[in-house]
Amino acid sequence: MTAHAITPQVESRLVPAAVAAAVLVAATAAWAILARRMAGMDMSPGGGADGLGSLGWFATTWVVMTAAMMLPGSTPAVVRAVRERRPAAASTAAFVTAYGALWLLAGLAGYAGVQTVRALHLGALSWGSAGRYIAAATVVAAGLYQLTPVKRRWLERCVAPEPLLGGTGFRGALQAGARHGVCCVACCWTIMVALYALGFMSITWMVVATVLIAGERLVPRRPLAVAAVAVVLVAAGAGIAAAPAAVPALSIPASAGHHAMGMGM
Repeated sequence: MTAHAITPQVESRLVPAAVAAAVLVAATAAWAILARRMAGMDMSPGGGADGLGSLGWFATTWVVMTAAMMLPGSTPAVVRAVRERRPAAASTAAFVTAYGALWLLAGLAGYAGVQTVRALHLGALSWGSAGRYIAAATVVAAGLYQLTPVKRRWLERCVAPEPLLGGTGFRGALQAGARHGVCCVACCWTIMVALYALGFMSITWMVVATVLIAGERLVPRRPLAVAAVAVVLVAAGAGIAAAPAAVPALSIPASAGHHAMGMGM
């Protein structure tokens, strides 16, 4: 079939399918890269004794991690934003770039906060002291955030069926990606903080977080999915406080010198 034989109706079906496929391929590639980067890393909460690594290592890992975790649930938003903008490939790249930039800014802000606290060398934050309970409270708080009106409003913006606002072409796709990035960060930042408390380097908990994030956006019964995410997080937090050894895939620090929240050495 030649390009001239493709009718507007056929193109309107092919472009969204191609965009969705490209986004999912990118997410799959990000998972493959992430698995290699995390091989042999300390899976303890907060990054273990080594913390979050250098700024360059963290920034690269964070970008790959957010691509792997966030793109599956954001695929419908990318399709909506690109559907009315051409060329589709350039618009998709612009959307994802702006979206990733927002997540990178959020990650760098978190990195700065964590490194500042770690520099204080607060022994009280060790796993054997208050660190375990801070980690537990962090995960429980993330679960409770699921049930707030703030969470509901941001999630509704993330999954709104109408196309994302923005101008036409490449610039419009950038604007749409940035707007969706703001919504996504506001909607999911507590889950990412909970991931940090459960094990920033843990592929298992990254997969769990990805399923939770994608599930609450893609399943038909969204309120039920949101409540399910809350239950999972609250249960995990309670488990860390009461019986950490029973929490699946939780890598308990080998000594009291490891810090549950990565806030000291």
